[in-house]
Amino acid sequence: MENTQSDTQLRHSKIDLMTKSVFLSTICLSLKHEFSEVIPTAATNGLSILYNPDFLNGLSPAERTGLLAHEVWHVAFSHLTRVGTRDKMIWNKAGDYVINYMLTAAGFTIPKGGLYDERFREMSTEEVYEIIKEEPDDSHGGSDFEVDLLDPPPGLTSKDVESKITDMIIKAQIQSKIANKDKGEIPGEISRAIDKLINPRLPWYEILQRYMSDLVKDDYSWAKPNKRFYPTYYLPSQQSYTIGQIVVAIDTSGSVNQDELTEMLTEIENIRDTFKPNKLTIIDCDAEIHNVFEIEKYDNILDLKFHGYGGTDFQPVIDYCNEISPEVLIYFTDLYADEVRDVGEYPILWICTSDNKHTQPVGETIYLK
Repeated sequence: MENTQSDTQLRHSKIDLMTKSVFLSTICLSLKHEFSEVIPTAATNGLSILYNPDFLNGLSPAERTGLLAHEVWHVAFSHLTRVGTRDKMIWNKAGDYVINYMLTAAGFTIPKGGLYDERFREMSTEEVYEIIKEEPDDSHGGSDFEVDLLDPPPGLTSKDVESKITDMIIKAQIQSKIANKDKGEIPGEISRAIDKLINPRLPWYEILQRYMSDLVKDDYSWAKPNKRFYPTYYLPSQQSYTIGQIVVAIDTSGSVNQDELTEMLTEIENIRDTFKPNKLTIIDCDAEIHNVFEIEKYDNILDLKFHGYGGTDFQPVIDYCNEISPEVLIYFTDLYADEVRDVGEYPILWICTSDNKHTQPVGETIYLK
């Protein structure tokens, strides 16, 4: 009977949470919810939330929703996997302070006795941990504090749990965005973590490879029927076409050292060998064009000799490309030059060799450093 009552109360709390936060309720519904007499209050192992039925029944409806949101935030913040070598009890308290401040500010009701301190407004769990670890234990719940961060479920490691939590968080963010709620309910700390997960900072050459892959034309042609279905069905087959002319401009105005130049030329060789352009042109330039190298299939690009080391002007290369309309212009440069003008109908990829954040009005920019 007791668990039936607890089930009903928990179901009402889930419904209440759904009206308050798309992000939290999506994660909540991805977790298992169990009752246990072993847990004094409530706790989570990252994949489940466990509740003591007596404790749950003793809370008001608003406190039950607050408790549910509290445990879900522990999961969302990955508190179980971020603890590292820190003292688990102090880390748990730091997480509670962060969560309870957020919940109170958002209008939730936290159960009586929950850790709360205005000092920790908008702090990360790590920041709060460093403060409270130097303070007397009895000022933060004392030794009777109930740890609600459990070990991973049997048979799973922390990495296993972290991977599953990551999937939940990304799914929750997507649902929150669909509902146009993400900006108001997802803390910056979690937004930044999600951004790193789904938009990792890749090495410049990997981004370049992906960019080039997108330029390769894949299409369907009726000229050759799909052998898998012919002659029963006459369906088109997929055709892959080689990429057209690639122009690579290397700004030798002084911002590129020899190691970087070697790295660039090596990657240009990889592009030639991978994508097999109809024509590959490498331009040695600074404020003017010094050399135009037409690269053949077996040329050793690393043997090319570069000159220049003067100022920088992009326009000579732009004017050159306007005459030939390449498939793409890849420009290695520190970006310290005037903006280009009168650019033709071809994509430009600027590969910046400095930390210059000023971008050109056309094209895309990735950073070598």
